[in-house]
Amino acid sequence: MKLPTCAAALALAVLLATGGARDVRADSQVEIAYEEPASAELRPIYEELKSLGMLQQLQLLMEPLRLPKPLLVRTAECGPNPEPYAPGGPVTICYEVLDQVAKLVKQHSHDPAYQQTLINGAFIQTALHNVALGIFDVLGVPVWGREFDAADRLAALIMTQFGEDVMAATVETTTQIFQWSNRTWTGRDFASTASPEAQRFYNYLCIAYAASPYDYDYLVRGGTLPKERAEQCESEYQQIKKAFDLRIMPFVDPDLLVKARARRWSISPSNPGNSG
Repeated sequence: MKLPTCAAALALAVLLATGGARDVRADSQVEIAYEEPASAELRPIYEELKSLGMLQQLQLLMEPLRLPKPLLVRTAECGPNPEPYAPGGPVTICYEVLDQVAKLVKQHSHDPAYQQTLINGAFIQTALHNVALGIFDVLGVPVWGREFDAADRLAALIMTQFGEDVMAATVETTTQIFQWSNRTWTGRDFASTASPEAQRFYNYLCIAYAASPYDYDYLVRGGTLPKERAEQCESEYQQIKKAFDLRIMPFVDPDLLVKARARRWSISPSNPGNSG
């Protein structure tokens, strides 16, 4: 299925194609670090992330979240057996995952701009999934059922609450990569045994669809999100929204959240966004 691309691709490309961090509060509780990889093969990914300011943009997106202690988010070389998130952190985004995505995308698209948009979308979805695990830990949020399922739902909910442009673009790009990878990609890796990959993917889409059925109705009409599952999405959304409001919303700055949702991203690479 060919997904609509222009507006969503542009939104994410504009959001992430900036290296500055001047709109990030100095007291942000989300700390960031780019770790140099030992592998020469992974160094281009490391350099690209730094040049685009990917972690700075993630930090800006998470600006409304006021955690009781800092949460370090880093990019790093993870090796063949990456460790899952452990209590106390850090949150790690593996260069190997993005390298896999880049190779997959280049097999299916010859448009460099669209390739980068898909890689950016994979980065955001991966990052927010892993950040969600960190939030559960820092805030002591109890998780019923599979932790990765809960993290995917929270990642999707954060995007619906904190950034509509990011949500639209990431739903599109994650869906495209999922289809190209023979329905194995969910944004964490290509071979996780922690939870069925397709189920995690539909959990993610379900929250987005329930949050804005009008915007994401194309997922149901095109068959990406099965109709019988779509009919259950509203109750799933209300469940995670209730938990979010109860356990996480007290740590969200309401004024910063209003600013984040109202922010319009400039198309000029010299200006990462207007937070005023």
